[in-house]
Amino acid sequence: MSFDADGRIIYDDIRAEVEYAIRCGVHGVGIAYGSEVNKLNDHERDEVLSTVVDQANGRIKVVMNTGAPSTVQTVHYTRVAKVLGADAVMIAPPAIPGIPTKLVKQHFVDVAEADELPIYMQDMTGAAMSPALLADLSHTNENLCYAKIESLPTPNRFSETARLAGDHISMFGGANGVFFIEEMRRGATGTMQGIALCDIVRRTWDLFQADEDLAAESLWNHYQPLVKLYTLAEGQLYWIAKEILKRRGVFTEAYPRMPAVKPDEGLFRQLDSLIERLGVGPI
Repeated sequence: MSFDADGRIIYDDIRAEVEYAIRCGVHGVGIAYGSEVNKLNDHERDEVLSTVVDQANGRIKVVMNTGAPSTVQTVHYTRVAKVLGADAVMIAPPAIPGIPTKLVKQHFVDVAEADELPIYMQDMTGAAMSPALLADLSHTNENLCYAKIESLPTPNRFSETARLAGDHISMFGGANGVFFIEEMRRGATGTMQGIALCDIVRRTWDLFQADEDLAAESLWNHYQPLVKLYTLAEGQLYWIAKEILKRRGVFTEAYPRMPAVKPDEGLFRQLDSLIERLGVGPI
């Protein structure tokens, strides 16, 4: 997501971002926490999704995060996403401390039964979903067919989810690829990472799919110093990822929507050095 210094959405940058993703060879794009979807009002959510769907024009899939604190809200956002052309939605459990597993399960079942869109169940830090729960839900409703597993460390969660769910669930990684290689070795169907280096993600994925897993690991490790810069605390992540997109000629501005803690100048100098050394330029 691209904003100007006053927090206004730059829709032309969003269109450029979709084109960049397509040039990089991604299979789909997601509008989620990495896109600051949680900082948008309802009208903005609809406008952003409509813009992405229009620009994609069927060339790649579009996934919309429709999670919300209540089931009623989540059902509403999911239905709107379908009307506006999303191919799938992604939902994390309501972030309510101590919420019983039974209520989390009912939440997902109610959303799945309310419409026909495929659902990515997002297991993430602060709103974790156990492998047993993911597997149980995947057997309950056919719309609950994807899992984005991000609660660290992820490798063991991939193995256990695969063992329990079998063919009922397709597993995707995330968390900016902290365990990207390990997740693929444990059955990941895909990965949903930040978009700043999606060309490198795609090249790594292709190498692994060609049974060149050591080459894939070597390539991914080569770029880890840069990946680590935007795998930071949430506010700094937004600044760094957008700055990379600006320097690659995708964004015209590199502001997150506030509040978001800005990294110090030392980190930006480190970013300059890494971009030059690793040859990360426009696509």
